[in-house]
Amino acid sequence: MDNQTTPRIGKFVIESLTTGMYDNALCVYREYIQNSADSIDKAISLEIVSAKEASIYIQIKSEEKTIIFHDNAMGISENMVIPILQNIAQSDKEVGKDKGFRGIGRLGGLAYCETLLFETSHKGEATKSIMKWNAKELKRIVNDRTQKEEVSQVIKSVTKFSREEEKVEAHYFKVIMQGVTNEDLLDEKNVKQYLEMVAPVPYNTSFIFKSKIYEEIKKENFILDEYKIYINKEQIYKGYSTYLYDVTKGGERKKIGEIKDIQFFRELDSENNLLYWGWHSISSIQNERLNKLNKSRGLRLRKGNIQIGNEFCLETLFRDTRFNFYVLGEVHAVHKKLTPNSRRDNFEDSVTYTDFSNKLKNVCNKIQKMSNDASGIKSATRKIDELEKSTTAFQNKEVTGFLSSNERTKLELELEQKRKNAEKAEKDLAKYKENAEKNETTVLTRVFDEITKEEIKKVANIEKPKTENKVAIKYITDDFSKLNKSDRKLIGRVIEVIGKVLPKDLTENLVQKIKEEFE
Repeated sequence: MDNQTTPRIGKFVIESLTTGMYDNALCVYREYIQNSADSIDKAISLEIVSAKEASIYIQIKSEEKTIIFHDNAMGISENMVIPILQNIAQSDKEVGKDKGFRGIGRLGGLAYCETLLFETSHKGEATKSIMKWNAKELKRIVNDRTQKEEVSQVIKSVTKFSREEEKVEAHYFKVIMQGVTNEDLLDEKNVKQYLEMVAPVPYNTSFIFKSKIYEEIKKENFILDEYKIYINKEQIYKGYSTYLYDVTKGGERKKIGEIKDIQFFRELDSENNLLYWGWHSISSIQNERLNKLNKSRGLRLRKGNIQIGNEFCLETLFRDTRFNFYVLGEVHAVHKKLTPNSRRDNFEDSVTYTDFSNKLKNVCNKIQKMSNDASGIKSATRKIDELEKSTTAFQNKEVTGFLSSNERTKLELELEQKRKNAEKAEKDLAKYKENAEKNETTVLTRVFDEITKEEIKKVANIEKPKTENKVAIKYITDDFSKLNKSDRKLIGRVIEVIGKVLPKDLTENLVQKIKEEFE
């Protein structure tokens, strides 16, 4: 066999690097933002642009079916445009430092438009370089299974390079998608919601724990890359909300809780290098799974402050996956050896990633235990509340009258059982409180205080009903004074039957009508 034979790469690999690369068309936004962010980092380090001035602009022209990405960072020098923008998987970026490094992300737009333009100018050059990709023709060639062209041959036939004059001080890079074929990419609201969770943008000032996060970052010397990104002139911020929502039966949004605090966490590798840091919420409804209406729900994985995967990415690290949605929060992977895979839906498998996953499981287990404890605390407080409500209802019955002696006996037994349940619940609450204080568990203490409020020592203050020996029992039929004893007894039996077959509210309404009739 001739070992000197040059391998050939067929055109169908282009399909894998464009339409086959991502399961969500919106990932195109992430890829182009990622490239701009790397360019901004380099431009700031070389003092070509200040951190205050550096920006990424996105224009969505839905009627024209055009999307424009524009940054004011490095740009690409004229002699490097063809090597960088025409070649595939040829990148000089550094793994572990730069956010993008494979040299394939810029091809993402080819799958969703008819023409893809790259326009760029480098500071000090009076030239604008333009690389045009005929995406429509590229798709036709790739889809033609009768021809077996090689990748290089196809690329040459669908790309065109040109130059124009430009101001010598100009420095920028533009990506222009013309003839966009995917409607999701043109939906400004949809794109904004996506980038609010994926893009490396600042926390919104409306999120009250913003300052606490920044203070922790400063104290621990963490790094959090943030960029000013605009969509049609509106700046994008992370989509975290202080309030939590659900949907009413009528389909309307309603507030059901709020974030009361956040808990920070961090972990080192065996050589004391930072693996990750992060935070998660502590809420007034810590015992409940958050509805998808809360778009920021779930523990989110980020690298370079860009989201990896989606809200389901880390759920397998929980013993019970549903507990991923009992919180909202972020895990910022820091270690240089944690490398995002080509789809950026997780990290490449490695010894460091295994260490990362195993240690992060401890955080997930603590979240699950916290939420289980919150459920136990909530259940206990509910039993105490039930005793209080039932006691009040029984006392009202003592004033208005019971339907029958059977009803009174039944209610007494039920009330006694609820008192026993409440007394046990109060002991459970005391154990939760003791455990939290003994172990100095700030998280559980905060959850406990938020849910229980005034429930501890409440049972003893709930008055027990008076015994039959001490006070005369009042029945509803006592109000029928105009009737003789026999008639009152008969009506009493009728009312008792009504109480057995009708719901409580209907029974009460009907009894009231009977009273009005015979009073």
